[in-house]
Formats: sequence, structure tokens, C-alpha cells
Amino acid sequence: MSRKTKQARSTTNNRRHRFDPIAAFGELLIITGLLAGLFAFWDVFVTDWQVASYNQKALTSFQQANKSCPNRISKDERTSAPPSGGIKQENETLGALHVPKWNYMVVPVKEGTTQTILNTGAAGHYETTALPGQIGNFSVAAHRRSFGSNFRRIDVLKPGDTVVMETANEWLIYKVRDHKIVLPTQSDVILPVPEKPGEQPSERLMTMTTCNPEYGNWERYIVHLTFNHWVPRDSGIPKELAEGGNACAG
Repeated sequence: MSRKTKQARSTTNNRRHRFDPIAAFGELLIITGLLAGLFAFWDVFVTDWQVASYNQKALTSFQQANKSCPNRISKDERTSAPPSGGIKQENETLGALHVPKWNYMVVPVKEGTTQTILNTGAAGHYETTALPGQIGNFSVAAHRRSFGSNFRRIDVLKPGDTVVMETANEWLIYKVRDHKIVLPTQSDVILPVPEKPGEQPSERLMTMTTCNPEYGNWERYIVHLTFNHWVPRDSGIPKELAEGGNACAG
């Protein structure tokens, strides 16, 4: 074989094995995209499945530990001050949120808003805010996507819609007042009088908070509600939950 032929073949082989940074970068992008897609699938769908059993266990334990709840519609609606519930320890279940607009979805509510608590699929009570039914601003947070996606449909809540907070002794019926979208730093939305520092509260309010948009977290979606009335737990379930079956803790 001639020297020229050998050199030609050597040149061809070198071209075949030469590092191409553009091709390598393209392959890296493809791999990164696949990994990102797998993570998104895990974060959105797998975590929802993982926490479903935690949710049901929390609701069942709450129901078993508290007053019986007759499976009948209560006629005992009261607008007086509801009984004051005791302070709970962090991660202890306060009760359950019932949202008729979300196909009567039931969400356990625990004390505290750490990621550990919210990642169990529960809503978390901001510890510095009022307890359920008290004068002030009972405020809760929950994930919108992943780990239960409990507040995913928060944007469908409109003024006048009902949200019911079930506690050990009563059902607290709240009505949606308004909503707003704020920056994560705007924590004054959970003040006793929202966005009015230092003002003394006179209403029994509730605030629901979650991330916005649905697949992002650079904003917060806020829903404010006002207390309407309450029903003793042992008198039956409120009429607002009548179409949801046996509503007691889900």
C-alpha cells in the first residue's frame, strides 16, 4: 500500500473521531431534557400518588379521635362565636377542609407550614395566625402541584363559594370574598386584617395561599374568605356538604 493511500485513510479516520463540540452540546441538551421530563413527571404525578395514603390516614385518625359525626343534615346553624379550639403541636391535625367546588374534595389541615408538613399532602396552618373560627385571619397553605396538588384548582373559587373547615367540635362555614395574586414576599395577606399592619381585627376570616401559576412558584395565589356560620359536629353535617355523601373527615 502506498504512503499516500495510508495517509488518506488516516486523515479520514481522524475526521470520523474528531470531537464535535456542537454535536456533544446537542446530545447534552437531549439528555438534560429527558432528565427534566422524568423529574417533572415524578414531581407532579408520582408524589401525588405517594401522599394519597398519608392523607387518608390523617383523616381517618382525626375522625376516630374526635366526636361522632351523625350522617344527617344538621338544622342547627349558629352565627354566634364558635367554641375556641386548643392550640395544636406542630404536625398535629387540626381538622379538614371540605371544598364543594372541587368535587367535595377533603384536605387534612396540620399545624405548621414547613415543607416536611406540606409534602405529606396536607394543608398547613400558619402558626402565627388565628385558629379556625377565631376573630382574626385563620390562614393555610398547600401545594398547588405535586405532593397532593390540593390547591390546584384554587383559581375556580369565586365570590360566594363555600369552603368548610371541620374541627373536633364543629363545622365552620366560610364564603369566598375575593382573590388576588401577589409576590412571595407579600406576607401581609395573612395579617389579622389582611394588608393592614397593626389594625385590630373584628371579623373571623380565612385565607388560602398557594403557588402561582399552576406550574410555577414566582407568585402566590391568595383567596380571602369570611365566616358565615357554624354547625355543632354532633348535630350532623352542614347542608353545604349534603351532596358530598358522609362528609365527616372524608
